[in-house]
Amino acid sequence: MNVELQQKIEQLLPWVDRPARYIGGEFNSVIKEPAGKLRFALTFPDVYEIGQSHMGLVILYHLLNEQEWIWCERAFLPWVDMEQSMRREEIPWFSLESCTPLKDMDVLGFSLPYEMLYTNVLNGLDLAGIPIHRQDREEEDPIIIAGGPATYNPEPVADFIDIFVIGEAEELVLELCQIVHRQDLTRNQKLELLSRVPGLYSPATVEVRRRADGSIESFDSQVPLPVMKRIIGDVDQAFFPTKPLVPFLQTVHDRANLEVHRGCVHSCRYCQAGMLYRPQREKSLETLTRQGTELVKNTGMNEVGLSSLNTPDHTQLVPLIDNLNKELKDQKVSIGLPSLRVDSFSVGLADSLNKAKKTQITLAPEAGSQRLRDIINKNITEEQILNTVKSVLDAGWRELKLYFMIGLPGETDDDILEMADLFGKIKSLSRGYPGRPLFITTTLSSFVPKPHTPFQFVAQFPKEVLEERIRILRKRVDPNRVKLRWRDFPLGEMEAAFSLGGRELGPVIERAWQLGCKFDGWTDHFKYDLWVQAFQDCGVDVSGLCYRDKTDETVFPWEVVSCGVEKDFLWRDLQAAWDSKSTPNCFFDKCSACGVSADFTC
Repeated sequence: MNVELQQKIEQLLPWVDRPARYIGGEFNSVIKEPAGKLRFALTFPDVYEIGQSHMGLVILYHLLNEQEWIWCERAFLPWVDMEQSMRREEIPWFSLESCTPLKDMDVLGFSLPYEMLYTNVLNGLDLAGIPIHRQDREEEDPIIIAGGPATYNPEPVADFIDIFVIGEAEELVLELCQIVHRQDLTRNQKLELLSRVPGLYSPATVEVRRRADGSIESFDSQVPLPVMKRIIGDVDQAFFPTKPLVPFLQTVHDRANLEVHRGCVHSCRYCQAGMLYRPQREKSLETLTRQGTELVKNTGMNEVGLSSLNTPDHTQLVPLIDNLNKELKDQKVSIGLPSLRVDSFSVGLADSLNKAKKTQITLAPEAGSQRLRDIINKNITEEQILNTVKSVLDAGWRELKLYFMIGLPGETDDDILEMADLFGKIKSLSRGYPGRPLFITTTLSSFVPKPHTPFQFVAQFPKEVLEERIRILRKRVDPNRVKLRWRDFPLGEMEAAFSLGGRELGPVIERAWQLGCKFDGWTDHFKYDLWVQAFQDCGVDVSGLCYRDKTDETVFPWEVVSCGVEKDFLWRDLQAAWDSKSTPNCFFDKCSACGVSADFTC
């Protein structure tokens, strides 16, 4: 423990919001003697409450600490008030477990689940006293790595990250640590070896060749491309921590999370996660029952969340719920389903798990018209939606939360009108039920084209179009029965730019950070005018990234890495979307020939 630094930090805590973010010492956290050990800091470039809820970080923290020769610690980005105090007192970014400056670590690993964390990465490196550009780092600087969904397009932050971890990291991160821990190698020699490990992408080994118009022509690489993702084939045998640490303050997901399976088979064309995490792999009933029981025993949590991209897909879900209810009945533990598909089966499950308390149930139709649901391959009908709502009402719920997307490819004003009509049909369906009337909260997310999806070829709608469609919808719905919420459309524009862009965005990110952009994912901290200035200062045209269709001949920045889904399949699936043709569920139906089966066992 760095006692001197700890004392300086403690002097700041009475004057900042939520001081428990910065003290560590949680139940089940890990303290080790550092001598001779690899020092690894898992960093999440956002506040504690968000980062500590991230399952990938929790798994890797305990996996790495299972190794006697590694001490893994955590660091979350300090909130604005704490950062100001730290900079004033010249306190560097530090680890929670030992108050060690992150600059003194061997490895700094950033989790990047979404693109609007990029300026936070730069802010964290600068607060730690580490050069933000990888080419400026010296022998004593830690190796900076990054993993997570946003790294499936690593190029926007290629100037700042030494090594990207592509795919599931449980095995890969240990291979990385073995190389970094070698005392006979220089920093550059370690990076050279790491660049040749399957699943690790080193941007220093790749040169991007561009045409006169700025588009990518090809990649010159010292290693074979694309770098294929790594996955855990047998998730039943994969490491899973059943003794996770217990936070002192409420986190975003304030429960014991039990991962039931990985992957999703529904092939929604807008959904990046459904493409990245193929193939679907589920844990056995016996493993899940044991892990769920141990989680409660070791944490004291009163809720177990069954976590996955689509939990009701698990083939043994009902027996699992029965087993957990039987094992945990004396502890009065509730079982939660964070994700529900639009069918009466899911509602029946939710009803069985929430008999005592009917608060709010969440469903995700995604599109208001059948035509759009066919385009995005949602594979649900209006009849199914209404039947599901009827099941919700029959079960006693009177608050319904619906998720829709606005600005989907092929959308017109007529689709918005059909969404409004759907609200009317739901309201009509609710008449005659006893008790208070049904109240609907609707969240509208603007569509963002994502890499490795069929819609990576499709332009985003300008924010002016989306704003007009919101006005159309607001005129058609009853504000006393339907509450509409939507995210700022300029934020969606920035997310699209960083989803689709390449290395030309590195200077933009740096310039925006210099102008004061950070915590961009927080609505009250997002500064669109400063981002516009950053793009202008760097001579990068955001409209060319977001508002222009691409073709099957387009070379995308992220083609340096692969999730296994082939580009040809994505283009074919886009053509199927325009023809309103369905792509089958490859777990319960037939193989869709996406390419994953060539590299992984489906």
